[in-house]
Amino acid sequence: MAIQPDILSTGLNTMSAPAASIQYKDTSYLEHEQKLATLANSGADAKVLSKLIESIFVKQHRTIRDLDFKQLDPQAIADNYLLPRKDLNRFVVENWVQKIFIAGLPKKTQAALFMFGLGRLFSTYNDLGAQHSTDIDLNLIVDDAMPQRSIDALVTGLKRLQHEFHSRFGIVLELHPQYMIQREAEVLINLNTGTEKDRIASVLFYRTNEKSIRILQDHPVIRENIFSRVRQLPDACMFEHFMGFSAGKASYAKLRSSSEALVIGLDGSCDSLAVHTVVGSRSFGYWLRRHFPQGLFVSPPEWHFSMKYFINRVYDYICAMRNAGYQLEELGFRPASNPGGGTTRGKNERFGSVVMDPDFLYIRNAHKLMLFLQELVQSGIGAYGMEVDCSWMSGARFTRLVDQCGNDFLTDFDILVLSGCLLRPSEAERYRFLQQKIKTRSKDRYLEGPIDHLKNLPEGLRYDVLNNEGSRYKISIPYTWSDLAFFAFNAISVHIAQIVEGKILPTLPRMGMPKSELDRYRKAFSEN
Repeated sequence: MAIQPDILSTGLNTMSAPAASIQYKDTSYLEHEQKLATLANSGADAKVLSKLIESIFVKQHRTIRDLDFKQLDPQAIADNYLLPRKDLNRFVVENWVQKIFIAGLPKKTQAALFMFGLGRLFSTYNDLGAQHSTDIDLNLIVDDAMPQRSIDALVTGLKRLQHEFHSRFGIVLELHPQYMIQREAEVLINLNTGTEKDRIASVLFYRTNEKSIRILQDHPVIRENIFSRVRQLPDACMFEHFMGFSAGKASYAKLRSSSEALVIGLDGSCDSLAVHTVVGSRSFGYWLRRHFPQGLFVSPPEWHFSMKYFINRVYDYICAMRNAGYQLEELGFRPASNPGGGTTRGKNERFGSVVMDPDFLYIRNAHKLMLFLQELVQSGIGAYGMEVDCSWMSGARFTRLVDQCGNDFLTDFDILVLSGCLLRPSEAERYRFLQQKIKTRSKDRYLEGPIDHLKNLPEGLRYDVLNNEGSRYKISIPYTWSDLAFFAFNAISVHIAQIVEGKILPTLPRMGMPKSELDRYRKAFSEN
């Protein structure tokens, strides 16, 4: 949405309190923190503190790691795996940063530093936990008077911290040169007078994160001087940040409208690739319908699905808005209710004892199960220390996981998709039908047409020619595990699009989105 500089508040009014502290699900970490604090206050050095943190990690990590994925009830994945992982990694990162990294800085540097963490590990609205593959984002803003040599020392320290996290705990600390450490004046310039791209990115970043960041080293003056300038912007900025066209990276809107390619990290390398064969995008959907009858359940030779931007970020938006005070009905869903004993609902419509909108629970379940699927990608492809981008799935990657992990992975996937209620009953029936065809290696999937159309089939499509004489051709297309995954992700993307575009999008004018901007989204999501 259009963000004008004159909207930004420039006055420092009443000081805003820091974001609310997040709690551990496992309260034993509070005892560990108290022990660390006692040691630190008694003068224990970094070596002693790091040894204790590492010993706690090794013990808890072993417990989480040794869980049998196949025995996890999909409805309890968050409690049994994702939340324990979030507790452990958050404990390690916060205590190492505060008690070793920050405590080891000169006092003058500490006094001039505002440092906070953000993302799935630290977010106050993340109620479903995190995978081990979740990376860490730390932001540092320093007083303008800090000498350059002190900033250089901070950069060196962060790079050392990055190495420690990865070598000791397998935790990835993302360091972005442009945003890793900034002076306060640099941030204010980007908020007010920077290039349009930088200004919009900065405005959305600070407007949407104030209530969800985890402050690791506070500097109230710097904090308020920055956040106060964006606080009056409309709440529609939240949609822009999490899902809209103004998002700094890829987003639901960009992928759905096919206005931007999906950039994926290639397995086992530092290289990336921009792909346009994105499940859920308008252009790819039209291409698919032109080439294959839908009843054949054929997957294209190449397809990609973004678990991060098509599912995870949608749920993040809803949770961020609820964290900001919005009720479900204000976000397009039915209000939660607590009916008497006479009301019966499906099991997937219950959230504890409260009956929730099934579409809200669908997104919640999809998000929870995608987090877990991303962990399966990490444990499979990334099992031997390979660099792996867990945010996406493709036919080639799915087939590789089947080849590498066999029936264990297929069983896990079945549990996630079917027990997680991500397919409608009719879709689940077709899923099982397709699965049986693959297992029995059936060869009864035929495609035929005019002989001159044979050359128009997509490059890379595997098939056996049964007849190519005369005026018509007939081919047999083998069933593959890629077909099964594509069917599932395609069905999920359709359901998510119906919820976003039918329920969430119409609520945005009440949150300050101009009608012209809403019309832009509707056109982008519906045009060819």
